[in-house]
Amino acid sequence: MDSHGPETWYIRLPRFTRAFITIVLGLTLLVLFKGVQPSTLSLNWPLVLQKLQVWRVFTNVLFVGKFSLRWVFFVMLFSQFSASLEKNAVFAGSPGSYLYFLVIQTVTLSSVSAAFFWPSGYPYLADALLFSIIYYWSKRDMFSVVTIYFVTVKGYQLPFAMMFLHLVMGSSLWVDLMGMISGHIYYLLREVLPSKGENACYKNYLARTPKVFDYIANQLDRLYARFLPASGATTGSFQYRPRATETRNHGFIGRGIRLGHS
Repeated sequence: MDSHGPETWYIRLPRFTRAFITIVLGLTLLVLFKGVQPSTLSLNWPLVLQKLQVWRVFTNVLFVGKFSLRWVFFVMLFSQFSASLEKNAVFAGSPGSYLYFLVIQTVTLSSVSAAFFWPSGYPYLADALLFSIIYYWSKRDMFSVVTIYFVTVKGYQLPFAMMFLHLVMGSSLWVDLMGMISGHIYYLLREVLPSKGENACYKNYLARTPKVFDYIANQLDRLYARFLPASGATTGSFQYRPRATETRNHGFIGRGIRLGHS
């Protein structure tokens, strides 16, 4: 096996980042071969509420568009930042904690988008999910070094640097704003409010992963062990830390195309 090839890259991804990219690839192929219509995956709140098409709340983040340079950029950025965040100590408490985070972000984004794009909501929120991941990653790895268009910034500066570049390139900032709002809501509920003191009335439910997500994680690991034995275990073994202080260079992440737009 090539140590730098796509197979090695794929196997080294943590469990849920790998699963997400696999589903994105599978849906893209299904759309390409007319197995699925993109409109059946999009967010449409009237159909969710009136026709009980609840899957739309979740599938809207799984369709990135047809194969293109934009699609490749999305997969590269998602694999980089989602993998880094999934390996972060904040999600080491249980095997399903990162899936719980992704589900919370997806539901929050679908709800927030209804306020911005009433009544249907924004049809496809994969880019907003990516931005929410980057935003929360920037809170966890605040002092990591990132290079974007040959400009070096710290982790906590990255979301704002990306928004500035999108603004300069004439792109809409709605997707970024929705991702930032969703990521910040999670950050407030998961880290800021619980830090106000042990006697606070607020209970940190986001830190307690429902067992169904751990069950899914364990089943996914068994699936990987059967079909990808080289991938090994992906569960964390370190303790939660409230702040990230290490410095890691995540390399060049410049984008020439705004994700989510053709």
